[in-house]
Amino acid sequence: MAIADHLVMAAMSHLRAGQRQDAARVCRDILRVEPDHARAHCLLGIIAFQDGDLDGALSLLERAGTLNDNLPDVPRAQAEVYLGIGELDKALEAQRRATAMNPREPMGHLQEAILLQRLDRPREAEVAAEWALKLKPDTVGAQQLLATLLYRRGEIARAADLLLSARRAHKPAADPNHHLALVLFALGRYAEMAGLPAAGASNQHLGETVVAALAAWTAGDDEACRNLLQQARSLATGGVTEVPNRSVFLTHIAVLEGLLAWRQANPQAYGGQADKAVHVIGDSHVLSYAGLTVAGPDGPQRMESHLVFGCKAWHLVREEPSPYRAFFEATAARLQAGSTVLAVFGERDCRYKEGLMRVLRKEPLADWHVMTDALVARYVTFMAETAQTRGWTLWLASPPMTNVNTGLIPEDERGPFLGIIARFNERLREEAAARGLRLVDVHAATRESGGAPVRRHFIDTNHVRPTALLEALAAI
Repeated sequence: MAIADHLVMAAMSHLRAGQRQDAARVCRDILRVEPDHARAHCLLGIIAFQDGDLDGALSLLERAGTLNDNLPDVPRAQAEVYLGIGELDKALEAQRRATAMNPREPMGHLQEAILLQRLDRPREAEVAAEWALKLKPDTVGAQQLLATLLYRRGEIARAADLLLSARRAHKPAADPNHHLALVLFALGRYAEMAGLPAAGASNQHLGETVVAALAAWTAGDDEACRNLLQQARSLATGGVTEVPNRSVFLTHIAVLEGLLAWRQANPQAYGGQADKAVHVIGDSHVLSYAGLTVAGPDGPQRMESHLVFGCKAWHLVREEPSPYRAFFEATAARLQAGSTVLAVFGERDCRYKEGLMRVLRKEPLADWHVMTDALVARYVTFMAETAQTRGWTLWLASPPMTNVNTGLIPEDERGPFLGIIARFNERLREEAAARGLRLVDVHAATRESGGAPVRRHFIDTNHVRPTALLEALAAI
């Protein structure tokens, strides 16, 4: 090996150790002897970039590429520089040149996938990530990236397998958005969720602990749920703030704590003899039904809850695939033909800060009456067709009245907000009656005759205690 190549290795060693000045000195020594040494120019370009000299870095790298157009390190470094200055198209072009020079290198394909994802070209990103895994199946970054792409378009079963593999790696990938816990929950793979290696990051630990508590609650394991909530509450009050959807998890903690307290105070509402089950599938409002035994129209019935995390009626009727629609499909697939299924969706579509109100804020000239009518009609059609396909007996539940202090809402938004809730429920009653479907009218049970909420029924601004459900169920 030439002396210059030995010196390049020494420079690279300095650079890996963070000793940029020593690395630059060695490169300049090489260039004094061999002025056209491409690797030395390339390393100086990398050092210039790390020092913040972007123009100098690009100039040195261009010189290195002129001297040796078959050196993958040059376009790879150019890609890094272009990425650093936000020129993603140029970064991708450079990275593709590097990958073409060394197509058997999995990290090159992974870098392509990362850039394509950032350019919002998910299908191409999937192809690049698949290539990385074909070359090296245990490439953790490629597993994580491909799983994220699959998750977003609803392929949650394969996403789960990739995320499990990444989690069990010697150096596990971070999962700050809790995708693994959510897909295992949706797929009913609770044992695997409980057996996950402990999350290294506190923010990830918080989200996974809350999801595990939700699984324990819906399974009727109060002790496990209570222990998990204590852990989650400790994490939440212990300075863990950088958590995606932190407010959602805090809400779930509070709702579960409220439901545990109600169940402990009202044991007579649970555990009675019931030969029949009503499978309650829907958003977070299904949590309040879990385990109740009620005197239904066909005799005593036990309510079994199936949470579809984060799902709105809007997610169910969209043409585009999504993880939320996939969560629903995975949950529905576990319910047998012949089941009685109570669909509990719509409250999230009617909230002040999301759903139809969010659309209205983006499109102030839109007619919320038309939007609400269309959503309800499409939602009921979707559920009726799903029930027919799967052989279910379908019931519907109406969203409750809001417990939000509407006096704090600006006047120009108060009318549409309350109007959407009222109209959603009116149209749902009409659709249910037209199709001969039973309606559990939670809205009627939670609304005073003058329009105010029945506050004793509420845990928080949105979620209701089982008292409201028992009243609504008794009415049918």
